[in-house]
Amino acid sequence: MLSIYKDEIKDALYPKRGLVDKRYNIVSITPPCKWKSGDIKKLRKQLQLSQSLFAEVLGVSLASVVSWENERSTPSPLACRMFDILSRYPDILLEAQVVDIKK
Repeated sequence: MLSIYKDEIKDALYPKRGLVDKRYNIVSITPPCKWKSGDIKKLRKQLQLSQSLFAEVLGVSLASVVSWENERSTPSPLACRMFDILSRYPDILLEAQVVDIKK
C-alpha cells in the first residue's frame, strides 16, 4: 500500500530545488533597488570588507567596485540584487562559507 504513494512522499520530503509547482502563485517580483555610490560604500564598510575583498566576494573586478564607489559606472541589476540581499542578511556570507573570520 505504501509503495503506491512512494513518489508523492518523496516529493513532499525532498522537493525539487528551484521549481515552482502549480500549488504556488507568484504575484510579483520586486525589482532590485538602484544602488548609489555612497550606499555601496556604506554597505561595504558595514560588512567590514576592503574594496578588494568586496570585489572578490561579489565575483567582480576591483576596478568595478572602485568605479561604482566613484560614480564612474553603475552596478548591474544582478549586483544590485546581491547588495539588497547582503544589506538585509549580512550573515549570509558566513553561513554560505563565502568568508571566514580568523582571530
